[in-house]
Amino acid sequence: MTIEVYLFIALGVLVITWSLASLFKKSPDQTKTILILICSIALVSVFYLLTYQSVSNYQEAKNEEESQRDKVLEALVQYVEANPSDAQAVKVIAEYNLELGNYDGAYRYYQQAYLANASNDISIIIGLIESTLLSRPEVLIYDLNDLVNQALAIDPVDQRALWFGGLIARANGDQALARTRWLKLLEDSELSVDMRQAINEQLSLIN
Repeated sequence: MTIEVYLFIALGVLVITWSLASLFKKSPDQTKTILILICSIALVSVFYLLTYQSVSNYQEAKNEEESQRDKVLEALVQYVEANPSDAQAVKVIAEYNLELGNYDGAYRYYQQAYLANASNDISIIIGLIESTLLSRPEVLIYDLNDLVNQALAIDPVDQRALWFGGLIARANGDQALARTRWLKLLEDSELSVDMRQAINEQLSLIN
């Protein structure tokens, strides 16, 4: 258990002891001390047992959930190995790797999904852009700006496409294009405050 739990137990002991002292104040001193000690030990033991069971059950449930998730992922990987052209299944594995921070794995699976279905799934295109930027592979078989244009052709106001598009344009030295994409993104009324601040900071660097 954490130190916070131990401190909570210690506080509980003090409260229980004070309460029992008030309850048994009319008893003889020796009897009162024994009663307080016995009741305090009993109550703290029950509290500790309940806390331990709660933590143990939570950990067991968490482990079981992770085990089931790993089994599903393993089965999905086996399916993809047998059906490499199923872009949607490959995308699920790519998203899972991206969520775990395994950017190299995410890049490989997004690339596989993109090659299987390059033209009509914006989430695969954006995922490939993001995982490429995060993993920084040395060899690219495509142009990132072309990927941004493909995504924007599907959805001209996609937030991630405009954000990554601005970053890629700026990295390529095209500050005017970066500015255009970010200003268009700022027109989105549903843009979060943090994202709006990040865009303004980027714009301030190219003004």
